[in-house]
Amino acid sequence: MASITQAAAVNQEGLSQRDQVNFWRDPRWGDLECLHATFVNHSYSPHTHDTYVMGVIEQGVECYRLNGVNRRAVAGDVCVVNPGEVHDGSPGENGYRYRMFYPSISLISGISEQVTERPTGQVHFKNALFQDREVWRLLAGAHYALQTAPQSMERDSALTEAATLLVKRYGELRGPVIEIGRETSAIRRVCEYIQDNLDQDLDLSILAQLVGFSPYRLIRSFRSEIGVTPHAWIVGRRVERAKAYLALGRSPADVAVTCGFYDQAHLTRQFKGVLGVTPGKYRTAFLQ
Repeated sequence: MASITQAAAVNQEGLSQRDQVNFWRDPRWGDLECLHATFVNHSYSPHTHDTYVMGVIEQGVECYRLNGVNRRAVAGDVCVVNPGEVHDGSPGENGYRYRMFYPSISLISGISEQVTERPTGQVHFKNALFQDREVWRLLAGAHYALQTAPQSMERDSALTEAATLLVKRYGELRGPVIEIGRETSAIRRVCEYIQDNLDQDLDLSILAQLVGFSPYRLIRSFRSEIGVTPHAWIVGRRVERAKAYLALGRSPADVAVTCGFYDQAHLTRQFKGVLGVTPGKYRTAFLQ
């Protein structure tokens, strides 16, 4: 991951007056390239990509020309460029900040095959620029997870959910989207495996393979059966186990390792997110 430039001031839109770029690749997704940037000066010359370009505008305005059509992307917009489509890009009045993925054709084809459970070939997106709050939220969240989440389950779950929803709603698919029913026995088996391996960095693909599902089918079936995603359920189980150890007086650092959190900071963030208090304060309540 590489990051350049720091903000010295902000303009009236709340954006830095300097360009800022954070770029990285995620090896778990075929070296998926990711860009989080603020541009107030930089303009792209006309170009194409062998990959898709898809992401969200977080703030400001980006002006660009795609396949000969002038477009204006504003905060809250979702942007998609198909492989080989000519486009450029330049800051609007006060610049813009955005989060972009550059997924390969094979990655998106693989996602679409999970959605339809049949070969689909290359997926084409007709909508280049649109507003969809749910898609925007999931894409932004997945991008942030790939940038910051310490464990693979959180990153993979977030990207799978975001990409499958985008493909389902806006990709031209060959075949219907599969229907997800109740899968009680399969989900029970996954839950038992999770409980037995809470101290491990659990992998979404491995959980899916346990019951012969794709990651997409597992997430959908798990939510249908349990009410939350596998990742959310794992966090809840780890927090419950952490509570029991903290109540015995064990230190947060020790509990973090025992319960499968990346480190103490990860435990604190997840624990407070579920209970509203830090592990340290929770432990103190039992030691008084």
